[in-house]
Amino acid sequence: MKLRQRWVVGVLLVIAATWFTVALLSGQVPAGLMILSAGVADEPHLSISNRKIAADYTSGEEDNEDDEKTSDEIRAEMRKKGLPYDSTLYFAANSRRHLVPFKKVENRNKFEALFRDFPSGNRVPKLDRKDYLVRYREPQKHKKIWEIFHSNINRYEMYSFNNTALFTEYLDYLGTVPILKARGKSGGTQVKLFLVFADGGEALVKPWRVPREYETLPDHYYFADIERHTAEIAAFHLDRILDFRRVPPNAGRIFNLSTDILEHADSELAKLFYRSPAKNLCFMTECEQHCDPNENPVCGNPDTVEGSVAAFLPAEKEAKRASWTHPFKRSYSRKDKAVWETDPNYCKRVVMLQHPYNSGRRLLDIVDLAIADFFAGNLDRHSYNTYKIFGNFSTVIHLDHGRGFGKYKTDDLSCIVPITQCCIIRKSTYERLLILQRDEYKLGDVMRQSMSTDRIFPVLYEPHYDALNRRLDIVIEAVRKCISNAESEEDVLKLEPRIEDYVETQPPDDET
Repeated sequence: MKLRQRWVVGVLLVIAATWFTVALLSGQVPAGLMILSAGVADEPHLSISNRKIAADYTSGEEDNEDDEKTSDEIRAEMRKKGLPYDSTLYFAANSRRHLVPFKKVENRNKFEALFRDFPSGNRVPKLDRKDYLVRYREPQKHKKIWEIFHSNINRYEMYSFNNTALFTEYLDYLGTVPILKARGKSGGTQVKLFLVFADGGEALVKPWRVPREYETLPDHYYFADIERHTAEIAAFHLDRILDFRRVPPNAGRIFNLSTDILEHADSELAKLFYRSPAKNLCFMTECEQHCDPNENPVCGNPDTVEGSVAAFLPAEKEAKRASWTHPFKRSYSRKDKAVWETDPNYCKRVVMLQHPYNSGRRLLDIVDLAIADFFAGNLDRHSYNTYKIFGNFSTVIHLDHGRGFGKYKTDDLSCIVPITQCCIIRKSTYERLLILQRDEYKLGDVMRQSMSTDRIFPVLYEPHYDALNRRLDIVIEAVRKCISNAESEEDVLKLEPRIEDYVETQPPDDET
């Protein structure tokens, strides 16, 4: 190439490089040259909050620049985003370059087919008035959606099978109804808010704390793990899909901390709000874990934050609950183990001989609860509740799931010890699990589709759906092993106990 030609080419290259640099700095680079994924923000069905979440779950190429940032620069960005920038919790999950993209839900065909093709195996017998928890004298005067929910709670279920109309209206209600009052829940392990709505309804809020892909740190014990609002939402959908019907409705909601919470906060909560150096609105309630306002406050961006909204159950004065120590409670110790963790015969030697597990439905309920906790990876199950009015022949209430869905790479088999040691399970539960193992009703796919209508979808990080399918296989294999070792299948797969056959062996409120 001649000298003149080389000079011309060199000048053109300098001009092109200068133009690209200027365009990049001004944000005018043509779409085809952008490194960031274009198209996610253009999805018409995504809210502003959803678009940001969607952007977080693309290929993650935009985060490659983090390799060249100092920790102080990353912390500064975390401050702007309202993230717990000074906590090891976030830095443990800070590498977001290899995020698994979430799958878009084009339809809900598997979810709809599951409820269309199979009736409930957990059928409720004919109910008398005494079988209902709330007995309004004038039912026609109690037509608010939360009153309808309360009036349907009975001895056997929190809500009826595939009650789509109730769910659609109630979940929308939880995500949109105007807020009248807000106050902090003090004394608990982690930050929570109580809300009173304009129509008198109430709810419990757990705000966003960690990114969806954050996994429980290997060196953190289950009783010190941070709670996730997404776990509460997912637990409700899982409960519905498994046909247990024991978890109160729970929906995601995007809050403006200023207009939704602070303006309606009581004096105690209001004084806990402040503006961070990044001008984000933050707060922290009085609680025991992850509650230092200097380390990991709840912050908006600048005022917006998402959370889970759980439906309140009837007031304690109307529907007193009994609290029971879980028969497979963990030691909650860094050094000691519970007896059942070292004694493989514990269930048959101790639990199955004790009240109320030696008759009725209670032990089968505990096994169902163990399955739900195993699917969610929830090790924090120290107690459970029942309603006193129904005595000891009533369904177990499934509450407190915030420490679930914290791991998706590993499975904690200790969660299913009630299955492997007791070797009994409801026949209807086992049949439901076999259905959810089939490709056309695959548990992970049905869960994704079920939650696709939530306001903060995607609710779970994508690998959790694969973990659900994997854990489903593990439970089915555990039951099959029990059957192979039993004298007959009926020794393992139990029909639903009947109240007519139940004899109370001790007073119903022998626990608090």
